[in-house]
Amino acid sequence: MSQYAKKHHFIPQFLLHHFAGPTGKLVAHQVMSGRRFGSAVRDLGHRNFGHSIYRPGHEPDHVSMEAAMGKIEDEAATVVRELVKGRERTVPAHARSALAWLLALQWQRSRFLMHVTGKASGVEGSGLSDEEVQTSMMGFISMYVIDPWRLRHDDDAYYKDQWNHLVSTLLSSDMHWSCYRPRKGGLLVGDNPVCFSGVVGPPPEDVPPGYFDHGVGVGFQNFRRLTLPLGSTLAVIISRDPQDHSRLRVADINRYSVFNSREFVAHAPDWAKSHPDLARELPHLLERQRMVAPAFLQGYAPGERN
Repeated sequence: MSQYAKKHHFIPQFLLHHFAGPTGKLVAHQVMSGRRFGSAVRDLGHRNFGHSIYRPGHEPDHVSMEAAMGKIEDEAATVVRELVKGRERTVPAHARSALAWLLALQWQRSRFLMHVTGKASGVEGSGLSDEEVQTSMMGFISMYVIDPWRLRHDDDAYYKDQWNHLVSTLLSSDMHWSCYRPRKGGLLVGDNPVCFSGVVGPPPEDVPPGYFDHGVGVGFQNFRRLTLPLGSTLAVIISRDPQDHSRLRVADINRYSVFNSREFVAHAPDWAKSHPDLARELPHLLERQRMVAPAFLQGYAPGERN
């Protein structure tokens, strides 16, 4: 029996479980292919050895990154359970911190971001092997997320070594956090839970306005809101506009989830029967994403070199 897990999840299994049916099953919709299929939680949102580190002269390290990421996930899983059981609209400070670090991890280990980073840095086409490219990407995750997270409570550490751009942005006084709890549920989960939408300040002139809701053309400094679905009956809204929490509905949050997805969106097997209006809307959202996404995917093809 293997002493390490083969499936390395870029979407935490604990998060997927909050959207799955009673037996841990999901129905997934692939964004670009349009394929619809059933899946167990453990079989969705992963790459085989996707977080392994390969160094010349050493055995592959299949566990270090998984263990480090798991600590961030465990802290977030605890607060998500607390929030799911609660009824409050407010998000306590300890929960905001744990979720901010989870979002930083999700952003940095996004397979799409790794693809884009690889193209921008020139490692693709440089003659490096897939394993060498992946090891380089794991180094970025350690540098920008794992190491700062480990040092976050260390009074002797330099601030720059504790700092993460997204965490700093999300925990700033500009951001208003709130829980959204739809009574009948219906929220979707996607491969990218960091769902940006809207823009503040002067919008980039070279980006079509509709792209902002797809998480395109906005950065940490000018996104209007981030929606984070944490279960079929719970989402956290993080916005620069304090009124957003009272404006948004399930259909809005699902739209942002679909538009920010790069691989799939998923829901429980009985979701369509329980939420017929949302189910009728989903194919149209996916079709729109398929039409728009080629403009910014930069050749991203899940399952290939990404």
